Amino acid sequence: AKYSVQQLVEKVGFFGILACASIPNPLFDLAGITCGHFLIPFWTFFGATLIGKAIIKMHIQKIFVILAFNNQLLETVISLLVQIPVVGQKLEQPVRTILAKQKEKLRGGGADNEGSIISSIFEKFVLAMVAYFVISIINSLAQSYVKRIEKEKKEKHSD
Repeated sequence: AKYSVQQLVEKVGFFGILACASIPNPLFDLAGITCGHFLIPFWTFFGATLIGKAIIKMHIQKIFVILAFNNQLLETVISLLVQIPVVGQKLEQPVRTILAKQKEKLRGGGADNEGSIISSIFEKFVLAMVAYFVISIINSLAQSYVKRIEKEKKEKHSD
């Protein structure tokens, strides 16, 4: 997978990045790293990412949600599921229960404590990682500033 993403970004450029950003997949991080490694211009990367994520991927996800929560379509899929030999009848009730819980959760009515505790812990973890990232950027900028000042001082003393 890594090699194919590398080839896609290297050979196709903008449209390769656009493809990686448009498809809901975890390989986009790899595509971003590959773009940085091969020094893809920022605006090429940013433009493809913006179009891919904000326009194409958003519409794909919107269509999926609309289709997934269309009652008529869901009933058709469940009726097809029931026709599967041996396991079809056994899967019908669990699938209906999962879909009902998910609909209730999305409508804001069913927040279970376990999910909210896990999501709260995850939120704090992500916040800590972002804070660490910001602090490391500030530290790196400060170090490069000090090096530049020291270099300028050495150049003045050597003159």
